[in-house]
Amino acid sequence: MMNRRQFLNLVVWSWSDRLYSLRRIDPSKNLFYESTQQAQKAASAEKRKKFDKTFRSLPDPIASFDPSPTGVVNSGLEWFELFAPRSSESRIVNSNKAGEITMFDADKRLILALPNLYQPKGHDAVVISVTHPSADEDSLYIMDRHPGRAVTRPRLPAGSDHPRSCFEVLEYKRSNLTDSHKGWHWRLLPPPPFVHLPGFQPSSLVTSYTTMDTVDGFSSICISSDKGFGTYCFDTACLDPSHSLGWRNLDEWRHVGDWALPFEGRAEFVREFDIWLGFKAATLPCRLNHLCAVDLSAMDHGREPIVQHVWEHLALPEEKQPARLCPMHQRLVNLGSGRFCIAKVFNDLEDGTYFAVLTGVELLRNEQDQSLQILKHKCVRYISNTERIRWVL
Repeated sequence: MMNRRQFLNLVVWSWSDRLYSLRRIDPSKNLFYESTQQAQKAASAEKRKKFDKTFRSLPDPIASFDPSPTGVVNSGLEWFELFAPRSSESRIVNSNKAGEITMFDADKRLILALPNLYQPKGHDAVVISVTHPSADEDSLYIMDRHPGRAVTRPRLPAGSDHPRSCFEVLEYKRSNLTDSHKGWHWRLLPPPPFVHLPGFQPSSLVTSYTTMDTVDGFSSICISSDKGFGTYCFDTACLDPSHSLGWRNLDEWRHVGDWALPFEGRAEFVREFDIWLGFKAATLPCRLNHLCAVDLSAMDHGREPIVQHVWEHLALPEEKQPARLCPMHQRLVNLGSGRFCIAKVFNDLEDGTYFAVLTGVELLRNEQDQSLQILKHKCVRYISNTERIRWVL
């Protein structure tokens, strides 16, 4: 079981100094009651406020990040992601607009410069940490949400002639067999096969993604796109008795079905419940993405997974008014011990303001019929005219 997290990381954009800053809040104090029983009592109350708290300021920043320190003005190439979330809640990897990568340890207040990507991957990239057996560190896989745009992304460093790729992995290893020291290195990976299919366009988008365990206990990264190409899984590694570690990188794609994963964005595998949680795929214009649970084990036999539970009661009343609210960002953050944060950032089209809503929920299993239940704890709102929460990690 994943240990309960002490902090939730908020990456905030400032309109005044044009910098990103990292803020941290304690989810146990801000998003959850002290016990499940207290949350159940609050949920059964006849009248309950829409928001338990409204914040107009956040904790002081512990670090700031310049998205364009080298003078690059391209927008939309920066991203932030929590590295190895199952083992650490403090190490955050980020890219600026030039594709320069750093890792910041919020607990130790240390910055580590990492090698540059071969190519920038966009501000909303698919970024996933994968744990390999006996490896010193997790590997960080990153893919452009628009795989076809790799042909137009600049190579790094400028003037390089290496192959273009929408998919890379950051690994902690020796650079060659004679090197006695390990370090961080990027490695190019093959793109998803649908980029070579008839009808593929550069505008094609990876709409949903998650990870699954293989029969050998390794990880597969599964993705679906918006153009009807189905679902593909990328097998990261496999057993190899001849290797010193007993396994090796596999780096192979396979087509698992002509259907799409029933999620919008990323889905989280909750190991202690053997279920995947994510936001249910929704159709325009509403884009009302309810939290849902899906069992993806049917994919092992090529069958389309079916949504098992949908929790519509967690949505704000305003979300059902698509003419008023425009969703800018949503993320489900696994906080451990069955607790999650539902983070959503909206643009209110009536007054032009941005606001973020953070909701603490707890996943429970009914002792009588073993059904899954979601218990809502606290819901807080953050409003500011000078800052906007951009990533919740």
